[in-house]
Amino acid sequence: MLAAPGCWALYGSLQPWKGTLTGRGLDTAQRAVDSYAAQHATNPDRRNRQSVAVHLMSLCASIEQGISGAQLRYRIGDWTHRDYPPLEPRPTAYPVTVRDVIQTGERSRPAVIDDWAISTWAAWSSHHATLRDWLAALTKPTA
Repeated sequence: MLAAPGCWALYGSLQPWKGTLTGRGLDTAQRAVDSYAAQHATNPDRRNRQSVAVHLMSLCASIEQGISGAQLRYRIGDWTHRDYPPLEPRPTAYPVTVRDVIQTGERSRPAVIDDWAISTWAAWSSHHATLRDWLAALTKPTA
């Protein structure tokens, strides 16, 4: 994933805090990972397309289906290693970014990360139907 060095440094500075999260805090941690990745759809490279698709499906499953962060970490492994087409057009701006998360106190971070996840998912609204279809196909129970 391509990110400006300053942006990557901000995201990296969240890692120690995220490492302290347990239980439902894992939902927050996963939403942070997914939001950051989805906001860095920077090129048509296969790995970038895969990352964006998988993290957007994770946001969908978290926000719309209430799937826990712990479950998503397991499921994401099953969703990777596929060749997803590019999702065009990409959003040009996001109302909440990693900078907003960093600028808030640790106590308020889970709520800001929820806003980050919801606003990131909303920014990709023109692709929601496609992402829901991919997610449904990948989570369909086997006979």
